[in-house]
Amino acid sequence: MPEAAPAPAPAPQATPAPAPPKPAPVEVKPTAPTRYVVQKGDTLWDISKRFLYNPWSWPEIWYANPQIKNPHWIYPGDVLTLYYVNGKPRVSVTGGPRVTGTSTIVLKPGVQYEKLPNAEQPIPIQTIRPFLIHPRVVPVEQMLKAPHIVGSSEDRILFGNGDHVYVRGLPDKPKSSVYSLYRPGAVLRSPKTGKIIAHQVTYLGDIRITHNGSIATGVLENVTGAVHPGDRLLPYAKKDLNYTFMPQAPKVRVDGQVISLFNAISMVGQYQVIVLDVGSQQGVRKGDVVAIEQHGRVIRDDNASPGESPMVKLPNSRSGVAMVFRAFDQISYALVMSSTRPIEIGDVVANP
Repeated sequence: MPEAAPAPAPAPQATPAPAPPKPAPVEVKPTAPTRYVVQKGDTLWDISKRFLYNPWSWPEIWYANPQIKNPHWIYPGDVLTLYYVNGKPRVSVTGGPRVTGTSTIVLKPGVQYEKLPNAEQPIPIQTIRPFLIHPRVVPVEQMLKAPHIVGSSEDRILFGNGDHVYVRGLPDKPKSSVYSLYRPGAVLRSPKTGKIIAHQVTYLGDIRITHNGSIATGVLENVTGAVHPGDRLLPYAKKDLNYTFMPQAPKVRVDGQVISLFNAISMVGQYQVIVLDVGSQQGVRKGDVVAIEQHGRVIRDDNASPGESPMVKLPNSRSGVAMVFRAFDQISYALVMSSTRPIEIGDVVANP
């Protein structure tokens, strides 16, 4: 008799994603005002710190007034009132021009303002604006697929403003006729896998495409340095960017590291920009606040009991908190909001 075919092996079970952490209970400061009038120059982070120990918990207590225009935004002149419903704190707009109906001059709403009236503002927009307009780190997939310059009509290797150059890799019908030029630099690797996940890039200028095709033609504009073959084209940055941010706790469990620093060699502090190895693929969103922690040291315990290891790893210690202001697929930019010690490459990124 023929032998029976062996039973198929059971399909491997997918490893379930770690459950998101339970949000910490909202803690209202005992010094929180029951009534606060929003001032010109206030930011949401600033206002949240008046009421809460953790500013990223603001969405948990904010109660939008549906009867007023733009109920999710806060304007100068709004009267914010703290009250409790079934023992839970809430803050809503209970007075001010929008409630009384008197005329007002509407200032830029939201969390941040392009012009800061003084140096005490907790979210300096001038610090992050360059990173919103021109990226300094680009995901590796985007850089590898980006069109590139192959040469010019004059057989030169360096190009400048007004030069006509040839571009390879543009789609047959590009969505835009203007692109920005970048030069790939150092690579950033995932601390977990060692794979390259991003390129540091340098902004060089812009290019206007004049003729499409498999080899397109373009004219260089606003060039800040010499352009040469191999420089990459990325989408042109829009100038009308949204500078509003809602600080919030992440909805997912964050498990990442700091992989790059800006404007620093080895460490950064408050109001400086860092790059994280987690992004939108891991559920990280614009406005998410994360904790930055230093790895716990390994020390020797000379008083260990029999059977215990004399070497002990101390718990991680918090260095500060940062807010994500731009999220890509596998990386994100974050602004250090507060720090108690220098933040370095390799520090742990976790839920606050």
